[in-house]
Amino acid sequence: MTQLRPRIVAAAFIVGLFVATGPHAASFAQNSQFGFAAGGDLQNLGDTELNRYLDGVEAAHAGWIRIDINWNVIQNAGPGTYDWARFDNVVNGITSRGMKVLAGILYTPPWARAAGTAPATPPSNLGDYAVFVRTAVQRYSSRGVHAYEIWNEPNVSDFWAPGPDPARYTQLLRRAYDAVKSVDPKAVVVSAGLAPFGAYRERSAERMNPLSFLQAMYAHGAAGSFDALGWHPSNYPYGLSFARWSAWSQMNRTRPSARSIMRAHGDAAKQIWPTEFALPTGNTPSSVGLAAQARLLTRSYTALAHWRWAGPAFFYTYRDTGTLAFGVVRHDYSPKPAYAAYRRAAAR
Repeated sequence: MTQLRPRIVAAAFIVGLFVATGPHAASFAQNSQFGFAAGGDLQNLGDTELNRYLDGVEAAHAGWIRIDINWNVIQNAGPGTYDWARFDNVVNGITSRGMKVLAGILYTPPWARAAGTAPATPPSNLGDYAVFVRTAVQRYSSRGVHAYEIWNEPNVSDFWAPGPDPARYTQLLRRAYDAVKSVDPKAVVVSAGLAPFGAYRERSAERMNPLSFLQAMYAHGAAGSFDALGWHPSNYPYGLSFARWSAWSQMNRTRPSARSIMRAHGDAAKQIWPTEFALPTGNTPSSVGLAAQARLLTRSYTALAHWRWAGPAFFYTYRDTGTLAFGVVRHDYSPKPAYAAYRRAAAR
C-alpha cells in the first residue's frame, strides 16, 4: 500500500542522472514495502551530499531507509554525554521527505565494553544498552521514528564479537524490547537481521546458521520480545533458486525454515522483515552483472509481494561506496539499470 506525501518535489533525469531541481518539488508516492538499507555512514555526509542521496532515494519511491543509531558514536565520550546532531540531521531529512526510518541500534562504546575489544563486542552490562535504547526512543519517537531493529547480525562475529551467543543476544533483545515499549508502546521492534551462513545446524567459532540461531533464541525466551523477525536473505550471485544453504530459501522453503520455526513457537502472525539483501555488481566470483542485478532485484520484490508474511524489504544499498559495488547507483550517482528497475517495481 502506498502513501502520497503532501509536498511537491521537482526532479529531472538529465543524461541518465537524477538531479533534484529544487528542494522537494514533484510528487512521488512512497511504497511502504520498499526500503534501502543505508549502511552506517549517512551521518557523515555533508548537507549537500545528504540531500542529493535522500532525493534520489525518494525519487525511487522507497518508503523506508534503514539507518544506524550508532551507540559507539553517540556516547563515545562517556555515559553522561550524547552526540546526537548528525543523526538528528539524517532522521529529519528522511522524515521530511515522507519516508520512514528503521533505526538499528548497535555498536558498544568503549566505556561499556571490555577493555581492548571492538565496538562489535556486546556491552558488558546489558542494562547500559537498555538505557541507551530508551533514551534514543524518547528522542526519535517525537521525530516520527516508530520502528527499531535491535543490533545487527548477531549470528556472526563481524557484529557480535568474539562469536555468536544466542542466549546472550536474547537477553539483550528482551531488555531492549521492554525499553522501547516503555516509551513508545506501538513501536515495531524488529529482531536483529540474521546473516546468511550455511545450512541448518552449520556452525563455526565465528558463524552460526540463522535457522539454528533462531531456534536457540526461542529456546532462551525470545518469544514475546520482538514484533517482526529480522532476516538477511542475500544469496548472491545465485539468485532465488532453491538451496538448503540459501538464506532466501531458508525463509520458507527449507526444513526447518524461519516460517516453520516461528509457527512452532506461536509466531505465525508475525512478519519477516528482510532488513538487508544485496546483489553486488562487478567482476568478482560473488558479483552479478548490471543486467542481472536489475533482473534479480525485480524478481525478489515480486516474490516478496506474494507472501503475506513478508514485511518491508530493504535493498542494500542505494549508492556504491568505495570499492563496494552494492548500490543501484554508482559512487558518482550515475544510475545502474537496477535503479530504474527498483523505481518501476516500487511505483506499482
